[in-house]
Amino acid sequence: MWAAYALEYTSIYVGKQLALVAVWWERSEELLRSEIWLAIEEDRLDDAATLIEMNRGYGYPHNNEWDAEVARRSTFFYAAKRAPEDIYRGLAYGEMENAVSTSVAITSDFFVIGDFRDLANQAYQVSQGEELDKLVTGLAAIGIVTTFGTPIVDGGVSLAKAAARQTAKQSAGFRRLLSSKVTSAVDFAELKRVLKGSEFSPSGMERLSHGIKRALHFERVSDFFSDLGVIVRNSGGVQNSLFLVKKVSDADSLKAVKRASAGLGDKTALMVRLGGERVIKVFGRLFQKLLWLIGAILGSLLSILQILILIVLGRWSGGGGAKISAATN
Repeated sequence: MWAAYALEYTSIYVGKQLALVAVWWERSEELLRSEIWLAIEEDRLDDAATLIEMNRGYGYPHNNEWDAEVARRSTFFYAAKRAPEDIYRGLAYGEMENAVSTSVAITSDFFVIGDFRDLANQAYQVSQGEELDKLVTGLAAIGIVTTFGTPIVDGGVSLAKAAARQTAKQSAGFRRLLSSKVTSAVDFAELKRVLKGSEFSPSGMERLSHGIKRALHFERVSDFFSDLGVIVRNSGGVQNSLFLVKKVSDADSLKAVKRASAGLGDKTALMVRLGGERVIKVFGRLFQKLLWLIGAILGSLLSILQILILIVLGRWSGGGGAKISAATN
């Protein structure tokens, strides 16, 4: 067990160093300038400040317009002007395009408002003879069950689920992975039956949650959502995790992104933007196997060296003993 922990720690540490080398190798004046403007336009002001400082550290020319735009977007009046529209889009559509809409969307998920909203919409579609959207319904069911049944993990699941829903619209690979996980955990025939007889009132919601629990095997996806939750917490929030999870298409890449977030923290998304997917790949399973191989080779060489030393010492001892015996006679 300790060997596994040591290997994991070593792989994360070495991966971090290689990731930083990849970023250093890729960095250029043009790349930094474009990323600075992109960060400003997306209101990622902390990233913009980091990139501006990095640009200065590399000795590239500084643009005073960056400072002026960051200062303008940092004011209370700028945030207040955009807040109403962002709040509406986050609550009504679950969109997470900036800090405000992200906070609203996640809050609606955390307090299961968004989950019951989605289930109510699906129940209406079922009553009209339409097909169930398995991904939307499954995610809502998972959110409700974890809120009422396992509150200890609900915070991480709610954040991860919100990120999963948004990213699934933008990444075909992640959507396939997410859909397969949700499908494996939900009995949709039972869930559809529960929705047909559901009543979306305060008392009906509690009965609905018990019915949904019978249709859900959360233990089959708990590790998956736990990993997503770790990425959200390590990478500095949902907006960063939305960007990172786009790179996930299977279990291996999910673990690689998780390790990258453990190694690079809240700068993970920024490092991936600068260094590309190779930043994540150095934390992947192939890299893990490479470390195992290097460790095995070094271990084998060490064992061979020890054997050679023992042989040499044995011969030296035997030869010395023979000479001493001959001299005595």
